[in-house]
This record gives sequence, C-alpha cells and structure tokens, in this order.
Amino acid sequence: MNKGMTMFSIGLVMFMFGIYLSTNWAIIGTLMGVVGGIIMGSSKYFLVKKYNS
Repeated sequence: MNKGMTMFSIGLVMFMFGIYLSTNWAIIGTLMGVVGGIIMGSSKYFLVKKYNS
C-alpha cells in the first residue's frame, strides 16, 4: 500500500475506535477521534498528489 492509503486506513481505525471509546472514557476517546480525523485528512494530500502527477 502507498503512504496515502496507509495513513487513511490507520486514521479511519483510530477515528472509529475513538468514537467507540468515548462512550466510556470521554477525554481519551475524543482525543483518539480527533487525531484519527487529522490523520485521515492529511492522507488526502498524498492521495491527491499521486493522481495529479
């Protein structure tokens, strides 16, 4: 897998796990969800860069 898809997959798993975890531990789950969303968003840079080249 390339860098963009790897970051997207990791970000998606962290985002979904953060949502699940926030039902019991609000702060930790929220932080994991936010970090996962940031990773998913930053992976778009590498995906768009690949197709525009």
